[in-house]
Amino acid sequence: MLKRFFIIILFLFSASMALAQQAYIKGVVTDSVEKRKLEHSVILLIRSTDSILVKSIRADKEGKFEFKNLKKGDYKLLISYPKMGDYIRHFRLSDTSSFDLGNIPMELKSKLLHEVVIQANKSAIRMKGDTVFFQADSFAVRSNANVQELLKRLPGIEVDKNGNIKAEGKLVKTVLVDGDEFFGDDPLLATKYLKANAVEEIQVYDRKSKSAELTGIDDGIKNKTINIKLKENAKNGYLSTLDLNTNMSTLGDYGGMIGVFQNKLKAALYGTYTTLNNESKINTSMRKLKGEEYDLIEVGDDGSSIMYVSDGDDEDYIAASGGLPNNLSLGAYYSDKFDENKMGIKLNFKGFNNKNVNHTTANAEELLPNDTKFTSSGKTDSYANVSGESLKGTYTYNTSPRSTLKMSFGLSKSRNENNSTSESETKGGNGLYISRNNQENTGRGTNEIYNGNINWSKRFKKKGRTLSIDLQPESQTSKSTENSLNRTNYFNSNGVLDRYEDTDLRKKNSATQNSLGTRINYTDPISKNWTLEAGYSFKTISSGSNRVVFDNLMQDFKKIDSLSNDFKFINFSNVGKMILQYNNEKFSISTGIEATQTNFELNDLDKGTDFERNYLNLSPRTNIFYKVNNTTTMSVNYNGYMQQPSIDQLQPVRQINTPLYQVIGNSALRPSFSNNFGISYNSFELKSDQYISANFNYSFTNNAIVSTELVDDFNKRISSFINANGNNSINGNVSYSKGLSKIHMRLGADFGFNRSKTIAIINATQNKAANMQYNLRASFNYFTQKIDFNYVPSATLMTGKSSIGEINDGRSVMHNHEISTTVQLPYKSEFNTSFSLSFRPANASFGQDLNTAIWNSYLATKLLKNETLEIKLSVTDILNQKIGYNRFVGGNVKSEDTFSYIPRYILIGINWNLSGNFKRQSVSQ
Repeated sequence: MLKRFFIIILFLFSASMALAQQAYIKGVVTDSVEKRKLEHSVILLIRSTDSILVKSIRADKEGKFEFKNLKKGDYKLLISYPKMGDYIRHFRLSDTSSFDLGNIPMELKSKLLHEVVIQANKSAIRMKGDTVFFQADSFAVRSNANVQELLKRLPGIEVDKNGNIKAEGKLVKTVLVDGDEFFGDDPLLATKYLKANAVEEIQVYDRKSKSAELTGIDDGIKNKTINIKLKENAKNGYLSTLDLNTNMSTLGDYGGMIGVFQNKLKAALYGTYTTLNNESKINTSMRKLKGEEYDLIEVGDDGSSIMYVSDGDDEDYIAASGGLPNNLSLGAYYSDKFDENKMGIKLNFKGFNNKNVNHTTANAEELLPNDTKFTSSGKTDSYANVSGESLKGTYTYNTSPRSTLKMSFGLSKSRNENNSTSESETKGGNGLYISRNNQENTGRGTNEIYNGNINWSKRFKKKGRTLSIDLQPESQTSKSTENSLNRTNYFNSNGVLDRYEDTDLRKKNSATQNSLGTRINYTDPISKNWTLEAGYSFKTISSGSNRVVFDNLMQDFKKIDSLSNDFKFINFSNVGKMILQYNNEKFSISTGIEATQTNFELNDLDKGTDFERNYLNLSPRTNIFYKVNNTTTMSVNYNGYMQQPSIDQLQPVRQINTPLYQVIGNSALRPSFSNNFGISYNSFELKSDQYISANFNYSFTNNAIVSTELVDDFNKRISSFINANGNNSINGNVSYSKGLSKIHMRLGADFGFNRSKTIAIINATQNKAANMQYNLRASFNYFTQKIDFNYVPSATLMTGKSSIGEINDGRSVMHNHEISTTVQLPYKSEFNTSFSLSFRPANASFGQDLNTAIWNSYLATKLLKNETLEIKLSVTDILNQKIGYNRFVGGNVKSEDTFSYIPRYILIGINWNLSGNFKRQSVSQ
């Protein structure tokens, strides 16, 4: 016992001696002219050997700072303060060093510039406000590396195999170059095709929404943004790529682009063609080029509440969930600024032709309230072709230093063609047939959209006072023809064919919509910390829908009056909103309400009947934001909104393609009201390269509009809608990531859950369904200039409960393992191999395991000067285990689906990337 006590005393004494030997640096930051103490000065301690940030603090009210418990070594002390020149001093510390610097005088930059020109190396990492700056040349990357490889070396930034970027745990949606969009703001284009040695600095910050930037009212929307600052001799240049991949037969992925950038001018041409599910990377990025940029004043055809949403990037793109694609796209982009950047123009043209062939099967089992069980199966062969063109543009003119006029427009036309054949059948619990259905559908149509926005905004001399006015016209027209041929067989209780029903319909559809909207928004700081925002919007919509249905089985192709219609919609909406915000250095709260008054008229020109509604929608909101420090924030949000029933729910346009399904409207439906609560926490420590983020959300809906179904003995369904209470959901997520730069590793972990409860009515019985999902994910990344290894395991548990009964236990478990390694080989070669392992064990619903191992690899080598040419051999699904299959179990339903897919294939690829600049002193490639 005495021996153990002596050892403990000796250990504690040694530890205290070690702590006593830790060095420290302290001082007081002052103004050399006014002799005042510089509160909140930023002090960084950087390790000299590798420029890694060791510690960062701010000076207190007396300008004092102190770094304690420092280990021996060489350090650089950097002190910065607005409008002051940086103070830099080097130290070599021993275990017992103690530096009391006393008063540290800071000189004004203007004074320094008058006296002497100072040249100093910038720190590898520095912070200014909420922005983190990375000096690019301080981070080693291989020769001819692109920006993606540079980003992988920066603390707090992750880049996955698909080029998706996370910074401080948040997904980066916008990457700028010198503060402007680089052929659009898609992260892939700038990071993949720009060279790392052309970059001077990387800046990472949270970008506010357009509305918050103008008004100063915090709406809780912040997008993680990266700005790439180029070196002076790399700001004007060109980039081009040609990517050709083929299996020497029917499969291929081809893309090409050429672009130039000079000062504010950016112009590009591109084209892609693919018969693979994995799209050309060029197309993925270039189809997001934008012309018009404005928030839409949007009102549904039913007069639902006005919403403010950003215009989407991919409205002319339709991603197929499965099948065999054949996609072609062409495009051009141009943007420039003139007259000392007072005037700007942006144009974007796209043309596309997307084809898809798919063979699908579906099997499902459903339990009804009276213990009746239906088993259904079916298969469908389909062909779809969507093509079109679009032209978008924006003209911007700064009418004064504080006023801006922006005019945006969009013109698009699309054509669609589809045909499909399907078979389906339903059996009862005894295994005998109940009904069978065969159907053929063909159709073609066109759609044209013309829209625009005129915006004038002004910032007044009084900080925070703004005025913004929008005017938005829009016109849409569509025409289509459809043919539907159907036979349905009905069987008696013994499974013997009892009767059949044939339909052969031809439909002609046309629709028009014209609208005009306007919006006025004004903000005014009513005191130092309080700001008021007030706004008014108005939108009117006039639209018409004409459908003529003919019965091809009748003589002279008789028109079916019960399925034909001629409707006219008229909508007037007025919206007023008021938001009050309190804001100081660390805390802000904004609260307000939006009220929408709508008059809606539906005229049935065939029947001579009118349907009219007047109602008021209320949408309250509150956002609380607290800044713990420069790297840690918390926020609490609440949003409430009313949702009006749609036209199809109130008085649907009757449609029938199969006698087994029809919809009936409910004119007595009331609007629903949803409440959404959220809380989030984000913390990023630059010196330790770790981040923690957490979020929690809860929502519930009163008077939710839910579906009700009557299902007869032949599985024929009549669907309608009612109001009910009980719909709610809750979800949350916690993420952690830690970088270990000394051993070239990054570790991460995520845990998330989601629970939802929904109400539905089946055969006059309320069905309460509860679905729960738990997700656990980890990540491990090891990186050097020669090897990059990633391992991402994940597991998911899903459960489903139903009040009317369950199919089996409604539980399923799966776990996945993503493994990828990239190795740099001699002779400028690169080898990559990746495994995607998926394990879905058998359960009470599905009696067999579903395990797959997808193994992909490629070998690439770079040729020519500056490694501009790459030859690549890639193999996808080496083990040939890819399957087009999905399965689901939850409560009273379980299902299995299959779809067409592309099995194992080998591609030979040639990729040529050439980028440079127009100056003699060029950046070496």
